[in-house]
Amino acid sequence: MHYTIITEAHERGGFTARCIEVPGARGHGSSQNEAVARIKEEIEQVRKAQNAELHSLIASMHSEIIKIEVADSA
Repeated sequence: MHYTIITEAHERGGFTARCIEVPGARGHGSSQNEAVARIKEEIEQVRKAQNAELHSLIASMHSEIIKIEVADSA
């Protein structure tokens, strides 16, 4: 997947990276590359948590597969 990252340089040094598609995800670093590397890690963690939540939801659903036979109408 592709994500839109905005990096900001701080007056006192360092960078912050934000992700438009993942609100609240931020990466900080002393260089722009470091901030981007950290936001990638943050996005991966968010995606893992979302996948775990989805799998948990699916597992909690009670469903059953039933096969039936329908007579031919001809």
